Amino acid sequence: MALLLPGTANQGTPRPAAATAVATRLTIDVVDYDSAGAIRFAGAGPAGAELRVYVDNGHVGGAQPDATGRWAMSPQNQPAPGLHRLRVDQLDPAGHVVARAEVPFQREVPTADPSPEQARYVVQPGNNLWRISRGVYGRGIRYTTIYQANRDQIRDPRLIYPGQVFALPDAPAAGTAPAATSRSR
Repeated sequence: MALLLPGTANQGTPRPAAATAVATRLTIDVVDYDSAGAIRFAGAGPAGAELRVYVDNGHVGGAQPDATGRWAMSPQNQPAPGLHRLRVDQLDPAGHVVARAEVPFQREVPTADPSPEQARYVVQPGNNLWRISRGVYGRGIRYTTIYQANRDQIRDPRLIYPGQVFALPDAPAAGTAPAATSRSR
């Protein structure tokens, strides 16, 4: 949707405002896995900027934000299971670091069929308890179940951090979905 800005004496007629915001700040928004288990990183940054991506201070690749400021990359060498640090550096034309974003993440070994007492969730960038609960239990309001089971790690349910590992009590068995009537709409 475009907004019309009123004209002024110098500008004449109204003109449309920019329809999409372009990222101006370097961020890491996603640490994700595809169905085969390959990891993918994504985020935002100034359009056309040169980015270098590191896992545990080892260079794993580069990326360049598109015209809207979004970037994504999948490293050829996948990190081993365990706790890692993802770092993205933005470089100026001379090759100097002008911005940096860094987050912890944990890579898990996929299990075939975890039992409810073994069900765990590793918090990734962009997660919150409501979204995790909606994905696991089918209802965001059940975030309190996760909060109560992990009070030793969560001081404020509005503030969770990438890399935290939460127990998921009463999680549905792998391969089953919550009842359709309990899904958020």
